[in-house]
Amino acid sequence: MKIDQKYLQRRLRERNRPTLGLQVYVRLMVDYLILSPTYELARKSRNGELSPAEKRLLPNDFDLVLKTYDEFGDVRPRNFSVWWRRTGQRIYEGKFDRPVVRKIAEIEQDASYEPAFSRSLVNFFKTDRAREGNGPYLILAVPLGLNKQQTMRQISKLIDDTGVKAPIRSKSSARPLAAIRLRSAPLIRGIKLLRLKAREPSLELWRLGLRAKVSPKYAEELDFHDRRSNPGTVDARIQMASLTSRALKKAQYVCENAARGKFPSSDPIEIPMFFYEDIERRTK
Repeated sequence: MKIDQKYLQRRLRERNRPTLGLQVYVRLMVDYLILSPTYELARKSRNGELSPAEKRLLPNDFDLVLKTYDEFGDVRPRNFSVWWRRTGQRIYEGKFDRPVVRKIAEIEQDASYEPAFSRSLVNFFKTDRAREGNGPYLILAVPLGLNKQQTMRQISKLIDDTGVKAPIRSKSSARPLAAIRLRSAPLIRGIKLLRLKAREPSLELWRLGLRAKVSPKYAEELDFHDRRSNPGTVDARIQMASLTSRALKKAQYVCENAARGKFPSSDPIEIPMFFYEDIERRTK
């Protein structure tokens, strides 16, 4: 589920479409959860995969991380829209109507296919189902004129065969929308910085900062491909390295706060070891 900067920036500009703004907000949080070492430990814990060495790495407030994991689930790279439909909407979106059984269309004896049937189905997906939270449904063709008891038994079996237990939707969202106050640029830069570090963990900090565009000011004085230091660029390298180090730590704070359900927050918090080789593996 790799972040697409142009997508995020374009969506944030569409202020007249609040749902898209919300999805951008959640997508950023999900990206930080993917990068969080502690959230990965929560995934392993819930799946019984923690090694003895990893158990010794668990923070004192690991219960908060487990709570976030139980809410968001496994968010490792996948299609975000699928995760949003299955999990994100339930967490973030507002009030939903109570789902009801409804008739989409009725077919009379010897009637042939009509475009109106498709229109009714499309209307169900775009209007009724969306209003009810886009939960799981079973679309059936029920022949009329049969014994009602036999028909109901067949329908009941088809429902049981799906194995779906629909989640109980709360009347209001579990998390309030804060996307309207979201400053996306620093958050996107933090994700980029962490992923570049994971891709090239031995890269010098000033070069990493150049790649991540941490400081346009010092970038003007530096050349990424310059292998030799000279008196004219020493200070710019030092300043870029310092800014990159601070930005990297801030991004790590955001990761670990997100793992505890606080986003976006860069409040100082205990930071675990960021094993960048492992981050590179799980973000591909």
